[in-house]
Amino acid sequence: MRMAYVSPGELDGRAIEGIIEHARIWPGRIVVVSPRKQRSSGEYDTIRTDDVSATLRSERFDVVGALMRPEYAYVADIAPTVYTAEVDRRIRTDLMVSRATSRFDRARIALGQVRIDRTYRSMARRAAGLHCNGQQAWDSYGRLNSRSLQVVDHRIFASDLAAARRREVWSGDRPLRVAFSGRLVREKGADTVAEVARRLPQIEFVMLGSGELRDQLMASAPANLSLLGFKPFSEWKQYVRDTVDVALLPHPQGDPSCTYFEMLGSGVPVVGLRNTMWGPLADEGLGWAEHGVDALVKRLAQLRPADVRLARERGLTHVEPFEDMVATRVAHLVEIARDSSLPRDRA
Repeated sequence: MRMAYVSPGELDGRAIEGIIEHARIWPGRIVVVSPRKQRSSGEYDTIRTDDVSATLRSERFDVVGALMRPEYAYVADIAPTVYTAEVDRRIRTDLMVSRATSRFDRARIALGQVRIDRTYRSMARRAAGLHCNGQQAWDSYGRLNSRSLQVVDHRIFASDLAAARRREVWSGDRPLRVAFSGRLVREKGADTVAEVARRLPQIEFVMLGSGELRDQLMASAPANLSLLGFKPFSEWKQYVRDTVDVALLPHPQGDPSCTYFEMLGSGVPVVGLRNTMWGPLADEGLGWAEHGVDALVKRLAQLRPADVRLARERGLTHVEPFEDMVATRVAHLVEIARDSSLPRDRA
């Protein structure tokens, strides 16, 4: 049984780890099809092609996986296709509007996204199956396809959860250690973290990641805020698990950031803004969702060891190990590949 994964560009380390975990239990071979050359791996095959459509037709895959983007709408006409939906219309609009410079641009973006969403919804209906990454994608598109699966994309294994449970929890005998992780851009709330740190000199803050605000943040960071740059994920997991008490992730928009779950799976509860992604998760007791800088400052200042301990335990229980999630996805893909009624020689 052969599965293709259509990649728009070169796979990064995170994506490669995901492909390898899928390939480990896939009953056959997984082939990455892309216009970009991919790093070779014994666990999966690669095909670089300038014509993805022609390659998919000639290779006759049993099932194809692709991101649910308009440029891949044609794939479902060629082979049984399972799209992965990641964001809904509201999130796409919010992300684009955040950089708009005028009321006209904001209105144009909003109207354009209404039109584009018709394509997304059509793709969801026509696909052989659908994987919805996060609650928002599930709520918007999951009901449009009878073979939908809700998933959460992260890279926390069962061994990571076990390691996190062995760590001692903050007892209040030292300053609270708070970490932000992600791109240092306004869309992720990096500037908000700096403002919160200035107002809470009794708390230690670190920022993990890089981005366009790095120089600005380094020049203006208060004494209790350290910028540690980018860490490879294996180092990131160990650092966060062993060092961080609470995460501050003030994302203005509700994009399905894996960082929420990777913090929770490292035994680190989250304080964030009440966006469409984090708000419902915080309401389950996995952390705290607030409105604005003042509320974030107040929440962090008032946290007690018992609060952190309870949210930490709930987070570790909530996160499904990555290998279990992949096994569920692979079983779903295999079922679709076997049962799909799409003709293989469709032209």
